[in-house]
Amino acid sequence: MKNKYSKGAHLSERKFRELLSLFAEDLTATQIADISAVSRVTVNSYLKKIRQRIALHNESLLQRSMPHRASALILTSDSPGDTSPPLPLRKPVIVGIFKVDERVHTEIISDAGPALLQGLGKGRLHPDHAALVEEFEGIADLSQYRLYNVRKGFTAPAVQASEGIEAFWGLTRHRLVKFKGLNSGTVYLHLRECEFRYNHREDDLFPILLTLLKDHPLHLLTA
Repeated sequence: MKNKYSKGAHLSERKFRELLSLFAEDLTATQIADISAVSRVTVNSYLKKIRQRIALHNESLLQRSMPHRASALILTSDSPGDTSPPLPLRKPVIVGIFKVDERVHTEIISDAGPALLQGLGKGRLHPDHAALVEEFEGIADLSQYRLYNVRKGFTAPAVQASEGIEAFWGLTRHRLVKFKGLNSGTVYLHLRECEFRYNHREDDLFPILLTLLKDHPLHLLTA
């Protein structure tokens, strides 16, 4: 079917725009399938591709603002362009949150574990842990839906997370509850989606998504 947002698509452009509009409203795949009369399997397939495109967009913005910073992808089968089997995420899943150019970004801290969270909770960080988190404004434990303030140095007092970080975490926590947690195959894409939604919280997402997918159609994603 003719569809400039995804050539070779099984959906017409009109039906795809309807699906995208419902996604912009932050409905679940089940809700979108019920409203659009498109199968849930097809909806999930398109939502995955849309989230992949959003993730690539967020990564490009971050690399433009911080070219010296290595991309912090956790490579799973849901990461853009990757086709390898999902890698198991260490639990708890710990995420660093930071701001760049008034945008919020996140990074999964693969080297972090329970000891870091215990130190943050007690207000006493090991020097190695302090170095691990000092570039972040907040640390989130996705398993327990908890945000920790970050101290700059292992003896320094914790710094209250900024209003923006707190607001972003509120949105992310709401989505974690809504989706009943995230598995290792979806956490990366959902974090990027949370970034995108928060950074465009004052905007109408539908036209922004249309422009993004018109400039970067889904069929150009690496399978």
